[in-house]
Amino acid sequence: MQKIDTIAECNHYFSKTTSHPLVCITDLADVECHDLLQMEFYSVLLDGKPCGNCSGWKECDFSDGMLTFIAPGQMLNMDFWCGSRRRGCLLLCFHRTLIHDTQLERHFADYSFFNYRRNEALHLSCREKSIIKSCMDGISEELGWCVDEYSRTILVNRIELLLNYSRRFYKRQFITRHEENKRILAQTEEVLDNYFLSGQVLQRGMPAAGYFARMHGLSESYFEDLLRHETGKSTEEYVRLRRFAIACELLRRTDKSIGDIARELGYASSHRFCFMFKKMSGCTPGSYRMPN
Repeated sequence: MQKIDTIAECNHYFSKTTSHPLVCITDLADVECHDLLQMEFYSVLLDGKPCGNCSGWKECDFSDGMLTFIAPGQMLNMDFWCGSRRRGCLLLCFHRTLIHDTQLERHFADYSFFNYRRNEALHLSCREKSIIKSCMDGISEELGWCVDEYSRTILVNRIELLLNYSRRFYKRQFITRHEENKRILAQTEEVLDNYFLSGQVLQRGMPAAGYFARMHGLSESYFEDLLRHETGKSTEEYVRLRRFAIACELLRRTDKSIGDIARELGYASSHRFCFMFKKMSGCTPGSYRMPN
């Protein structure tokens, strides 16, 4: 494993000249790299080759290219990510110092795909690949200038443009994966219902995003984004609403006491259950249960 802390070390590793100490773009076409790399900065890898049947590709995805995002400290295996044919592969690296105290840093959490797994890569259409390539070419062109008082602003703006396009294209990928996403949500709902009705909530507490992500073999960030795209809810909101729906079902279809229902569904107390129920439905559990 090779640990690379700075952009200068990265350029040295790939036998490239350093044009800027905080940003670099490397054309991987002629690069020999078989090491496992741990780089302490953000990286964006564009693979311009057709990419069917790799990195989580599905039949509903485009396959004209692939974009992957690597956060600082994550591992990068070039053979694993790009294969042996690297023509059309570009690697953008930028250090977190570059974006410090900028608008980009202030909303960097919006780019949650830096926490996705390799099998959650973005699969690009021909036009999307061309746009990403154009963004990278713009960064490369700016790196050709001498560093001056405008360099940082222009570089940050161009990186932000690339990331915004990437966010847009991931949204599109969630749309084309709608049927696949519905299957994941159906499984999630089934597991969640069983979680509450089997009493697991009493031993383990309320399930969080990581619980469902592991169940589906997804990263926590990807699952959160998928859920929010399909339902408009965070995992916490989704779980809370599903627990409320189960409570309604138990009130309607069983003669269990309100205290028993509250306890079985993991509410802190009957009082808390009644308070939350009224807040969400506008009536008390007792009123809801009463026949019209």
